[in-house]
Amino acid sequence: MLGFFDTIYYGNTLGQWLIALLLIVLFFIIGKVVYWVSNRWIKSLTSKTQTQIDDLIIDMIEEPIVVLITLIGIRYSLATLHISDILVRWIDTIFQFGMTLLVAWLLIRLYDAFHTEYFVKLVEKTETDLDDQLLPIMRTGLKFTVISLAILIGLNNAGYNVGAILAGLGIGGLAIALASQDTVANLFGGIIVFLHRPFKTGDRINVAGVEGYIREVGLRSSLVETVHGEKILLPNKVFGSEAISNLDVAIYYYQAEIFHIHRNTTLDQIAAVLSILKETVDQNEHIVWSEPVLATVGEYSFDIQIDYGVKMWQPEQPFAHHLHKLGVVKSQVNQAALKVFENRAIKLSLPVMLFSDQMAMSDNGAFAR
Repeated sequence: MLGFFDTIYYGNTLGQWLIALLLIVLFFIIGKVVYWVSNRWIKSLTSKTQTQIDDLIIDMIEEPIVVLITLIGIRYSLATLHISDILVRWIDTIFQFGMTLLVAWLLIRLYDAFHTEYFVKLVEKTETDLDDQLLPIMRTGLKFTVISLAILIGLNNAGYNVGAILAGLGIGGLAIALASQDTVANLFGGIIVFLHRPFKTGDRINVAGVEGYIREVGLRSSLVETVHGEKILLPNKVFGSEAISNLDVAIYYYQAEIFHIHRNTTLDQIAAVLSILKETVDQNEHIVWSEPVLATVGEYSFDIQIDYGVKMWQPEQPFAHHLHKLGVVKSQVNQAALKVFENRAIKLSLPVMLFSDQMAMSDNGAFAR
């Protein structure tokens, strides 16, 4: 039986391979025990303190510690084996690179915790919306920076000439720039949004044929939600090339209704109707102002137009969205106008179609109807 473990595989006995494997398993178990102790005891202690910082730190470093202990176990278990110098250098390089990425992961986790618990709550207390829009971009930018630095440091520790790598990237910069024109355009579009601030999160906008509410503004794209619940991801470049209509900066929605009344209506009747229409429409609680006018003296009708402004929709109102509110108010105005016309015995002008017999000539030259 002992001879079986003395069998050599790739320069090491089977027993040495098993010892290395057991060391890896042992270090993994140690990591799990540390994780369990942290969850069971350390967290119970930190929960009794008045600050949440220690709770956040413990919660964020648990998983990286398990990975760290496992990496150390793998590294030192392989050190018990007889392997070539080249392979040892490769293992050391991979280990150092992994440790660098592990530190970057830990930093990102710590920042995410503080971002959620402190930074988000802090900007919610401010009156301006600019910091609310910049915070997600700062989060993404910081993660990108940490990961990029970790990769560069890892490559440098691995013995690679980072300067030469960056120089090589500089040579291919033109090709990259040509291939990433849309990306650059999106970035500039995002910068335009943050500098000029044509809208803020929650505003209803219309741009490039898309109408909806801004839910999130990113560095490359922005999320728009339509009144039907559809979520559209808009590339930021449209904000630099298309006209942007911020529909929520107005104090009311302009609306107009036109009624074609009969030509037999007298001028006195029209004047009385205009006065009554204004008084009636102004009583609507959702209308800011109204102005009924005799808009057109047509060949077949007099056209009365009611211009009015509807108060802006608010989420707490009993309407699903602004279109719902506009539809309800439009119906109320039309019903009120028809009621006024009915009470004043004013008829609406109806379209008239004239039919005439067509004269046709027969084969013998006579006309037939």
